[in-house]
Amino acid sequence: MNTMKYLLAGALMVVSGSAMAQSFDEAVKAVKSGQSPKEVESLVKDVKDWKKNAAGLAKVGRAYLDVKDTLNTRKYANLAVDAEKKLKEGKTAVGYILLGDLEVYNDNPGDAAAWYQNAIYFNPKAAEAYKKYAFIYRGRDPKQAVQTLEQLRTVDPTYPVDAEAGHIYYMSATKNSDYMPLALQAYQKVQLEDLSKLEPYYMTEYALVAFASQKNDLSKKIAEFGLKSTPRNAGYNRLAMYNSVELKQFEDAVKYTNRLFNESDTAKFTPMDYKYAALAYEGINDLDNAVANYKKQIDCCTSETQKITALKDLSDCYKAKGDLVNSLATYEEYLKLNPKASANDYAGFANIYRNMAAEQTGAEQKESVDKALAIYKDMIEKFPNSADYSNFMAARTSSIIDPDQKLGLARPYYEALFNSISAAGIKDNSDKARIVEACQYLGIYFFKIQNDNEAAKPYFEKLQEIDPENALAKQVLSIIK
Repeated sequence: MNTMKYLLAGALMVVSGSAMAQSFDEAVKAVKSGQSPKEVESLVKDVKDWKKNAAGLAKVGRAYLDVKDTLNTRKYANLAVDAEKKLKEGKTAVGYILLGDLEVYNDNPGDAAAWYQNAIYFNPKAAEAYKKYAFIYRGRDPKQAVQTLEQLRTVDPTYPVDAEAGHIYYMSATKNSDYMPLALQAYQKVQLEDLSKLEPYYMTEYALVAFASQKNDLSKKIAEFGLKSTPRNAGYNRLAMYNSVELKQFEDAVKYTNRLFNESDTAKFTPMDYKYAALAYEGINDLDNAVANYKKQIDCCTSETQKITALKDLSDCYKAKGDLVNSLATYEEYLKLNPKASANDYAGFANIYRNMAAEQTGAEQKESVDKALAIYKDMIEKFPNSADYSNFMAARTSSIIDPDQKLGLARPYYEALFNSISAAGIKDNSDKARIVEACQYLGIYFFKIQNDNEAAKPYFEKLQEIDPENALAKQVLSIIK
């Protein structure tokens, strides 16, 4: 375990006492320069009343912790504890706090928490102990950690309890999203002006929490507040762009896209950055830049899942741009890479061929129609539940190259659709609309194209059964009868 996860709540505080003699500083220098423990001890003992100077002894012990000498860290921490045991007032609990820090270093969070608790018992005003105890406890019980911080309000009214609570809940939310609302509630208690006086990560977390909570107006407001003082901050420019896209404020989104990519310091760009940039450009109908950013997203994807989604988005963008050839090629790559491609995904693939066919003529048009029909056939095999939809769309697709029905290219698809719905019964409006269309096509095909009244009759009778007031059915049946 990385021991820093406990210590990052705040830098370890070195307590200095007014009674500390210069020799303690000399002893600290001796520790850091690698002098022997005996030499250090000699310097310590040169200080008048050194046994009573808890702050000085803790300072030496902390110097040993800095150089990873845990044995002597414990020695001087215990000496610091002993120095305050008989005091009736002015207790600091620095020895207990140092023992807690030592256990943090030793990766013993339970023991560390016990020492911090001892420090609080020994000195109820030991603000540092509350902070460190809370930070230790945040991994086990974030709510308990925050309750400990609440006690700190009376001890140190200046301590930013709400901001720290927000931080604790945010860190917990990275593992369990249930804590995200609590992080938001805590941060919302802090004015942005006050938050800006703390470490920068507090405001960054607040903006992230608001974004994750879909409070896009708030998240953007926080990011823009941060940009007032740090206009080249990549994190704030990123969040301003993301939130502008979510709010459909695309002109702003493009502005922050430029700031992120061209006017930010030490920015490492992610696939999501390029995705949002593409969405921003799509929003202002700059599809060339949208395509360029989707391509960059694909180039820096770190997983196949990311790449699969990006390929679909790029294909859709090409389609919106009217570049159906590239849309088709990209979509085909998307399907090949996607092991979980659904019936809807394949339907989208067929739809691109349909769109191409609508703009083509002759052999090219027929080729596109045939490819779409092959996809619908494949869908029926892969996804049997999509059979009615697939036959319905295959029939309509066939009509692109047989608009007057003379060739009857749609006939086999409408017949399959008619038989399927007739057998299963009409379950919803989609079924009703599809079988009505099938009846109309087949009835007209046999009545008008084939001049086969007997073959046409069952379809018009079914049409009248479904829609008794259907004018076409009434007219044809009056003629057939």
